[in-house]
Amino acid sequence: MSIEPESSNDNNTGTWALKVDGSSKNERSGACLILKSPEGFTIQTAISFGFTATNKQAEYEALIAGLKLAKTLRIQDLKIYSDSQIVVKQTNGKYIAKDPVLAKYQALVQSYLALIPKTQVLQICREENSKADTLSKLVQNSSDLDCFVYFEELQRPSIESEEVMEIDSSPNWMTPFINYLEKRELPQDRGKAQRLKAKAAKFFVV
Repeated sequence: MSIEPESSNDNNTGTWALKVDGSSKNERSGACLILKSPEGFTIQTAISFGFTATNKQAEYEALIAGLKLAKTLRIQDLKIYSDSQIVVKQTNGKYIAKDPVLAKYQALVQSYLALIPKTQVLQICREENSKADTLSKLVQNSSDLDCFVYFEELQRPSIESEEVMEIDSSPNWMTPFINYLEKRELPQDRGKAQRLKAKAAKFFVV
């Protein structure tokens, strides 16, 4: 899940905090991220995998999802917390990712880190990351997630790039909503503008 901000200026000050965790079990794997703004606003996302993943891969998927969201929000200063010693030390360059799969994950992580001006990756104990750990396990049954948690399904590993071709970019029913949410553009007719604003309150840009 990602939310496009109205402008990048609001995100240029203060340190954001990102907690990530992944969980892998025989029946299903998942990940979770909790992103908190300097003002205390929190975004919680639980991700269910449609593929088999090890615990380390699940931890990396959680980190990558969090970095993607930070990039979308144009965050300038980010502290990242994970209870995975492997992920933290590989990301900080203290360990070398010898496993070819983890090496691909690490390369992708570094590419996203390069897009954020200031980052710090810290290891915390599992007790300090208990909320993210719980959410990462709840994705095995999405009905257990409350309304304050965004739920996503990831059908393939992030390291498997997929080329997507845009088939049709012509205006459609979504165009007025997108123009309003991204650019604050409204119809000249006052009545249509009011109706659009009311309906747009139900949407956000992903």
